[in-house]
Amino acid sequence: MKRSEGFTLLETLCAFTLLTIITLFTLPLLTEIRTAQKDLQTEREAISLLHNEFFEHRMRDGPLPYIAKHQLPHEITLVFQSEEEWIAGCVLWKNQRNENKEFCLHEKRE
Repeated sequence: MKRSEGFTLLETLCAFTLLTIITLFTLPLLTEIRTAQKDLQTEREAISLLHNEFFEHRMRDGPLPYIAKHQLPHEITLVFQSEEEWIAGCVLWKNQRNENKEFCLHEKRE
């Protein structure tokens, strides 16, 4: 009988197994990357909102303490308060992993 050099069932199963293993390792990484992208987008929006509101509040010489809530993908809380010779403006939110996050800006009192 002549020897055949074609694809065998064993080679096909090995290729399919390898493809399955690569897929199983890649999908969770892609999901994690997408979650991190959403977290960074929310963080950028929260910090930008804090910067704009803090600047406007200081220009209006608004009352302290000041608390405001905004709704982006998640609820964001802005808190402006006096700390001795500084005025602190902080933004608080929860990320996609439900972790509490905080970012603060400070300005020296005049």
